[in-house]
This record gives sequence, C-alpha cells and structure tokens, in this order.
Amino acid sequence: MADSPFLIAGGGIAGLAAGLGLARIGKPSHIFEKAPSFEEVGAGLQLGPNAVRALQWLGAWDAVARHCVAPAEIHVRDGLTGNILQRIPLGTEFENRFGAPYRVAHRADLQNALLESVRSKPDIKLQTNAEVAEVSIAGTTLTLKSGKDFAGQAIIAADGVHSRIRNLVIGEQGKKQSGHTLHRGLAPIGSIPAAANADVVTLWLCPGGHVVHYCVSGGKQFNIVAAVEDAEISLGSAFQSVCRPLTDILAAKIKWTKWPALDFTPTRSWSKKHTVLVGDAAHASLPYLAQGAAMALEDACVLSSAVQGAGELESAFQDFTELRFKRTMAIQRRSRQLGKAYHAGGLLRHARNAVLKASPVRSLTKQMSWIYGWRQQEE
Repeated sequence: MADSPFLIAGGGIAGLAAGLGLARIGKPSHIFEKAPSFEEVGAGLQLGPNAVRALQWLGAWDAVARHCVAPAEIHVRDGLTGNILQRIPLGTEFENRFGAPYRVAHRADLQNALLESVRSKPDIKLQTNAEVAEVSIAGTTLTLKSGKDFAGQAIIAADGVHSRIRNLVIGEQGKKQSGHTLHRGLAPIGSIPAAANADVVTLWLCPGGHVVHYCVSGGKQFNIVAAVEDAEISLGSAFQSVCRPLTDILAAKIKWTKWPALDFTPTRSWSKKHTVLVGDAAHASLPYLAQGAAMALEDACVLSSAVQGAGELESAFQDFTELRFKRTMAIQRRSRQLGKAYHAGGLLRHARNAVLKASPVRSLTKQMSWIYGWRQQEE
C-alpha cells in the first residue's frame, strides 16, 4: 500500500493544494471532484502574506500571481457617516515587514492556477464527475456514485463545510450556523460608481452588518460581500440608513448570491486511522478575517511536512492536527469577535470608531503579525 495514492475527496482549493503538497514530497495522489468540470464559480478572496508564502512553498504562486490585483491600501470606513476610520498601506513597507505581498483575486482564478500546477505534476491524478458516495475508514477506500471503488494508503477529506467524511471521523457535532447571511456579488468594474475606489480594499462598518469590496480579475471585475447579522432582514433593509456613497454602490447592477455564514465548534479530532480532514472540513470559520483560503493552503504545507517527517501515517495525521489546531481555533475565535465589532451600534460603535481613529498603523499591522507572519517550517 506504500506506493498507492493518497485519495483526496474534493477538488477545491484545499484538495488541489493538498495534492501539490504531497507531490512536493514525492507522494502520489488521486483527487476526486464531484462536479463534471471546474467552472468559474465563487467570488473574490484576499491573499495575505501567509497565503502567498504557502502558495510559494507549494510551487503555485507564479501561476496565481499574474491573475491577482495589488490594492494600494485597506480603508476602514463608518457606514453611516462615510468617514474613513483607518487607512492601512499595503505597499513596500507592508511587504518588507511580512516578507510577502498582500493580493486579492477571484476565487476561480486561484482555483484555475492551482489546477494548472496540479496538471503539471505526473504524480497527481485528477478526476471530475466523481462524487464520493461511500467511505471506508477501516479499508481506506472510496466508492464513487458510479459504483467504482478506489483503494489508497490514506484518505484526505477536502470536501468542505458540508463534509460527509467529517461525520465519519468525529461524528455529527460541530457545525454552527451563526445566523449571519453573506450576500456575495460580482459586477463589471465599469458599472460601479466612482465612490467605490477601485484601487483599495474597502471595509464599511454598519450596525447589524458590514460590506467589503475590491477589484479582481486583473481589475476587470468588482467583488463585493455584504454580511447581514439578521438572516430575516433583506439586503436593502439591512443597509437602508447608510451613507450615500455606500447606498450608491449597493444600488449598482450586481449579481448577488446568498449564503449562510457557517463555522465549526473547534475539535481536536481531525483524523481517524488513515483518514484526515483539511480546510473547511476541519475548521470552517466565519470569513471576517479573510483567512479561509489561506488556512487551507497552510494545511497543505503542514500536512505534507508531517507525512514526510513521520514513519506512520496515523501518527503523521495526529501531528498535523496538533500543529494546526491552536492556530485555526484562534482564527475562528477572532473572526467571531470581529463580527461583533464590525456590526456594533450605539455607544459601542462610537467607542470602536474612536479606537480605530486613534490607533497608529504600525500598531494595527503588528496586531496582524500572528496571522501574516506564518512561515512553513523548512524540511
């Protein structure tokens, strides 16, 4: 079984990255994606320096970089008044501090770049229209909906927040619906009002919700996400009292999709025998730190190093969980805290604004060092 492949359930960011990590250490893998093809779905995502370093380690950064947009700054604004509360430059000083740049991209561009890298690796087999119907943890086998069986030396569950394999590994507990709703949208950049300021990442803080937007696809598309704390309130009602610039942006012709915001109660049980969870299947988080993709990419690096450094896979998977648990739990916790701060109203809103206005940029970037300063351990 030592020469048989690692079976990876899921061909999203986590699954493709896991395959690349294994290829780096000379391990074969077989990725199963239930969709018939890799279509351009999803919206934008932010790639902090930690995500960039993970992509560099996986050998995929050059393919990703040419599709990214380099925002000049992050602007944090009060949604009711429109006032800028904080500006964080993302140029040379920021890059020198963290050793890698801050970029934004369309999710499809990241996935396509990972696909390009995966297809260049002879040790990775990629199969679409391959929905996993059954899993045997004891036998380390996957059975597809078509009825075909596959055996491997290990199973990597990269099947997302609704993972079926997760239930086999740790049971039904864990998934939480926050009650927040995410409205995601894309539009041609030419259809967006100038108030959007296409050169920066903008975060609007509003009572009961927030909005973030930036350019993707080489500056051709405008990506926007509006988080609403009360799932029963419509997008229009949630932001009816915001300032005119934000009202104009939300009124643009944007194709919206609606998603519930989910995360997991942290658990240390990410593996069972030769089966292990990665990405959202292990530690889904609210997206308010913009670290979902980054955590999946980091997982791929750490998992491959754990496999290379351990003599037995069960121990390697336990080591991987131990190495990743504290960090991903902190991301989950901080994301929940940020949701409360972003959506504050009344006196809490005024206090939050005062703190943001008074905080030196160096202090704010230093506070993010625990996230952006991540580096993969050398082999």
